[in-house]
Amino acid sequence: MYPVIPSAQTVILTCLKLGITTVVISPGSRNAPLAIGFASNDAFKCYSIVDERSAGFFSLGIAQQIKKPVLLLCTSGSAILNYAPAIAEAFYSQIPLIVLSADRPKYKINIGDGQTIDQSKVFGNNIFSSDSLKQDITHNLKAITISNRQKILNSELEVNEIQIKIQKFNEDLLNKRFNESFVFRKPVHINIPLEEPLYDFIETPCVKLNNKVKFNNEKLIKKIDSNFENIIEKYSKIMILAGSCGPNYLDDKIIDKIKRNSNIVVLTESTSNLHDDSFFENIDQIIAPIELLKSKNDLFSSLKPEILITIGGMIISKKIKSFLRNFPPNIHLHVGINDANDTYFKGVKHVKTTPKIFFEKLLEKTNSASNYHKAWNTLSKKRFLAHEKFIKKTNYSDLVIFHILSSRIPSKYQVHVANSSPVRYLQLFKFSKLNNTFCNRGTSGIEGSTSTAVGASVANNTPTVLITGDLSFFYDINGLWNNYISSDFRIILINNSGGGIFRILPGFKDDEIFSKYIETKHSLNAKQIAKTYGFKYQNKKTAFGVKFALKTFFKKSNRPKILEITTPSHLSSSTLKNYFKFLANS
Repeated sequence: MYPVIPSAQTVILTCLKLGITTVVISPGSRNAPLAIGFASNDAFKCYSIVDERSAGFFSLGIAQQIKKPVLLLCTSGSAILNYAPAIAEAFYSQIPLIVLSADRPKYKINIGDGQTIDQSKVFGNNIFSSDSLKQDITHNLKAITISNRQKILNSELEVNEIQIKIQKFNEDLLNKRFNESFVFRKPVHINIPLEEPLYDFIETPCVKLNNKVKFNNEKLIKKIDSNFENIIEKYSKIMILAGSCGPNYLDDKIIDKIKRNSNIVVLTESTSNLHDDSFFENIDQIIAPIELLKSKNDLFSSLKPEILITIGGMIISKKIKSFLRNFPPNIHLHVGINDANDTYFKGVKHVKTTPKIFFEKLLEKTNSASNYHKAWNTLSKKRFLAHEKFIKKTNYSDLVIFHILSSRIPSKYQVHVANSSPVRYLQLFKFSKLNNTFCNRGTSGIEGSTSTAVGASVANNTPTVLITGDLSFFYDINGLWNNYISSDFRIILINNSGGGIFRILPGFKDDEIFSKYIETKHSLNAKQIAKTYGFKYQNKKTAFGVKFALKTFFKKSNRPKILEITTPSHLSSSTLKNYFKFLANS
């Protein structure tokens, strides 16, 4: 079925034409023409998520996996405001979303009607574009003429002539914005004013699109500047720093070429999804202890790169940011279509080509006359040996839990991790190379981790495990309020009764004000939440208990599972501080 409202038809037909067929709908009334239009068409895969904040992150999780725009549809009023955290995350993580917000006609805004706010540009600077379609004049012309505020009819043109202009404007706008979302990997917002009646439908659309449009990102791929072609030979200290990357971001041939060069070191993170024995995966484990040494300036100076090449998205490690800001490279290049951020205060040159094209061209010749990789490798091995010694003798804490998890998540599982403590602990350990890892690092907020993981799980045939902290989990409980959680979905909840990460930050004060307003101490657990949403549940409070639970946790079951692990906040924070001191003195 198709809504009789031309603009609603145009949206649906444009989506079909461009192959944008995944739709996340938050139920309402004003969006009924589109919601029913999408849901009644077998070409669309529709999901119903009641809570708009959760729906936003659910959509983000799907788009993250399929690498195509996902439609996000809500009703009028405050509903759209709840998308804001997910839209900001998508904007900074460069994930394509198309927000469709149903709205009342412009002449019914700010006159006291219910469920109305000014929905234009509600996301401010945290979205690629925000536009409104023009209201159709042929749908309920009588209602339009009643208003003393409408300006649609203020023309000498006939009604049909006005509608032709409206239709062309709407088609052009939709085609342009939908293409931009796909090409630039950004969220866009289309506001759609809809006059009543809303529930009239027809079997065959009356709108016929004229434009011929297809997705095309070839224009973004540029040739490599000839000034960069000899950098591999020219510099003896080259650092490739990989932020968030999707699986298979660099192929094996490129990795093999990179590792032949002794003047290149590759630093990766848990979300880089790039693995090789020659790469340095645990950045904080290597760098953080140096900050505690008297000779830190000399050591940092010897490790600093002459040229920094960044690929992928956001970087998690604050330590590498601090290092490269205080000991800057001569040149910073960012390679890729995605945003080039001047993270290290050096000025960044954006090479708008794929890493594959860039490295294939630049690595035709090798440089094996440098000791740069050897210096990093020597330090890395030293840190790893100290790491192993410390783990063997330390007490039960968050650090021990991540050590246990690092070797017990099945390789077939996709890993999603929440922000704050979990993603930082993950940085200190090597998980299976087969576990693709994801985290919402665009804005690095704690909200939406569960919703994102659930969304990603429905778009990926791989089983999914979410590793989350207590604040992230309780903040996004509505992420479990849907019908799309499969029986192989797993949640590992590390509950240290609050924001324990704040205890390791400079300026921490162990007093009541800090505990209440910064750390957010609490005594919640997930037992009743698990029962409400149909999860199998268990809680463990010892290393032995955790190991025992993990023996069966990932086995097939008829329901999803939550493993809640209770850890001591005070001991966990002191253990992490002692860990870095031990590595520095070893």
